[in-house]
Amino acid sequence: MEKTIKLFATLRDLTGKKTLDVPFEDGQTVRQLIEDLATLEPNLHNEIINEDGEMTGLVHILVHGRNVDWLNGLDTTIKETDIVT
Repeated sequence: MEKTIKLFATLRDLTGKKTLDVPFEDGQTVRQLIEDLATLEPNLHNEIINEDGEMTGLVHILVHGRNVDWLNGLDTTIKETDIVT
């Protein structure tokens, strides 16, 4: 299954795309989704994740309209029905 990720601002500029389809399994984490995203678009990884494996703060990730910083961060679980931006 795939999850369509909506891209804005910097990430859209880097990819030249509004969305990316990323391999997805129900219940995976934001961290796993980012790793899959980085496989498709390697230049995005450093914009999202720093050397310590934490978010850089350069972009915001929303799961079903809620910033993951206010959820479980990169360990936030994503459901099939969630929209990720």
